[in-house]
Amino acid sequence: MSDLTVVARHGLWMLMDEDDAELGSFRSQAEALLAVGDFAVVDLEPRYVLIQDPAGDWAEEIIEPPELH
Repeated sequence: MSDLTVVARHGLWMLMDEDDAELGSFRSQAEALLAVGDFAVVDLEPRYVLIQDPAGDWAEEIIEPPELH
């Protein structure tokens, strides 16, 4: 089960929630995954992210919340 999904579409990387609602579009996969960190900050829990690349291949990544100083 994943919290969020990052999908390559039409040259952009779309960040989507578990209901397939679009949360934002980004120029790179790295930017989209960085945005996932904002969601991890909310409750300080890691986010499980499914990533679909332009070729249609899937990967999974865990994004840890940033450390608060």
